[in-house]
Amino acid sequence: MVIIHAVFKVNPERRVDFLAETKTLIAGSQSELGNITYQLYEEVNSKNTFIMVEEWKDQQAVETHNQEPHFTNFIAKLEEFLVAPVDVKNFSVEKL
Repeated sequence: MVIIHAVFKVNPERRVDFLAETKTLIAGSQSELGNITYQLYEEVNSKNTFIMVEEWKDQQAVETHNQEPHFTNFIAKLEEFLVAPVDVKNFSVEKL
């Protein structure tokens, strides 16, 4: 399994637009065959800081996801919403 944490620091003036764009991304991603979970959370003590938590069956599922229109369209617009670069961490997890 692959787990991805992507942290977004969003410009407060673009918050509504960012959240609207994530709805399409999340719906499309959750419908992908290799997706286990795809959720967006906001930091409690840091308004406009969000973390996308993704779980994928395997690396191939992530690579397929990265080519999907709902993902590539989101990435193409992402920079206009942010006040800092995205912080992405990938974790490979083996079942016990």
